[in-house]
Amino acid sequence: HLSLVASPPQRPDPARQSMGHDRDRDRRWGPPIESSDAAGGGDGQVSERRKKSGKHRSRRASPAKEREPAAKRDVSARSASPASRRSGSPAASSSPVRSPPPPPREPLRFTHRRTAGEVWRCKKGKRTDIKPDEWDKFGYGWKDGKDEVLSREIVYDSQTVPIPRVKRKDITPEMFFEQFASKHLPVIIEDACEDWPAMRRWTIDALEERFRNISFKVAKDDKGKKLRMKFKYYADYLRKQQDDSPLYLFETNVDDNGYIRALTGDYEVPDFFPHDWFALVNNDARPPFRWFCIGPKRSGTTVHIDPLGTAAWNAVTHGTKHWVLFDPKESKRRVKGRDLVKDGEDDEAIMYFDFILPRIKKEYPDLKVYEALQRPGEVIFVPGDWWHGVVNREDTVAVTQNYCGPDNFDEVWKRTRKEREKVASLWLRNMKKFAPKLYERAREMNRQDKFRMRHERPKGERLPDRSSSSSESSSDSTSDQAEDLDPLGLESAVSPGIKLGAAAFHKQGAPPIPDIVTSARATFEKPGKRRRLDPDLA
Repeated sequence: HLSLVASPPQRPDPARQSMGHDRDRDRRWGPPIESSDAAGGGDGQVSERRKKSGKHRSRRASPAKEREPAAKRDVSARSASPASRRSGSPAASSSPVRSPPPPPREPLRFTHRRTAGEVWRCKKGKRTDIKPDEWDKFGYGWKDGKDEVLSREIVYDSQTVPIPRVKRKDITPEMFFEQFASKHLPVIIEDACEDWPAMRRWTIDALEERFRNISFKVAKDDKGKKLRMKFKYYADYLRKQQDDSPLYLFETNVDDNGYIRALTGDYEVPDFFPHDWFALVNNDARPPFRWFCIGPKRSGTTVHIDPLGTAAWNAVTHGTKHWVLFDPKESKRRVKGRDLVKDGEDDEAIMYFDFILPRIKKEYPDLKVYEALQRPGEVIFVPGDWWHGVVNREDTVAVTQNYCGPDNFDEVWKRTRKEREKVASLWLRNMKKFAPKLYERAREMNRQDKFRMRHERPKGERLPDRSSSSSESSSDSTSDQAEDLDPLGLESAVSPGIKLGAAAFHKQGAPPIPDIVTSARATFEKPGKRRRLDPDLA
């Protein structure tokens, strides 16, 4: 026990007296001492993990200890022998010496003044479970070696198999349909889009030059509202970001926005995918089917299946994607692996490929996993209902489209009539008007399944097994006119002699202009600066 020595009387300190409340507080409790949680034991900071867990408790010296003269405390501390300190005596209760904390990271410095605010706004809207400044908390973008998953080699074995590959010159559209599309098998087609202008025009620098002040969709909030950002800010963010799972530019408004629609002139649908039977519904009513994508490295999508049983193709012009696919017969529980995620972990795409997928392979050794890397100039075909996920190993630019054709019409129709009733009603009316054979095929499936369309049921009656998550964005409009429909992708579905789009015009003069603007393919040039007309030329 330490003896108490009376301190000699001291003259009051004017500065101390001026501290008011602080003086009274210190008299009762004593000054604060360092917490044992402080890294290095000298800065008095508490670890963030302790703060969040609620286990942190401030410690202060007792009044008796505070009244002890400093010199006496120093002597008592030095008098304790090393052995007593090692044995855990009271004199050895000080916190262990730790290595000094790493220097704080420098905040990101963007080129544009407004970039940080725009990024903060979109992050805050997209994820409400974490704060915008916590998007990099796992360190995939700034810790040395943490992003090793982006360069990890794919090891193929009896469980992990490669996605089949073919070269463009070695396969025809007919062979593709027979060997892959009709059998619902995935494939990667090499050299499929090397002649596209997009291979030159879709670098980040070139896109920024063209679309500098055009806003693109980079996220959605909890209510489904699209969060947009001007491209100059997004390009600034993409070059500097260190997020674990960055904002993913996924533009669905390609056909409706006149400025963004210019992108469709930079590529063409590969001839392996000539069908688009959903085009029998006008662009305002049909489900989204075309996306322009820019994924910063570490971004991606978790494992999912595409809506309504549609098949998809995805073409990469810049960067590299890492794909994983699972057969449709596999259960959602097995392929997503959410039961294998531990407390404190996240399940974003980068984490899925880093540690969730390896755990899935170990937990389910009978599960067949398809993996591959997709590089610039390559197109991947993902059949309907195949589970798939992707992570971008580099800053990646791509375009993707979903379609309905002869290989998947039956499944798409059955899903659409149940999940999108208004779309199905309009689609069926247009089939009857422009594609009678397709109409009879859909009606026959309804008769076999004893399915009644919306207009065939009593008012107010709903489907008993309709998904609660289905959404209806279209209205109950009458059937479309021929000029409302885009003929691309419908050649194999419509009856001979039926003209769609601009070819259906009757009042534009003869012959009709092939590339005339219609409501189905509306596009506008960016308005230039208006000039004053020279009076001499008027």
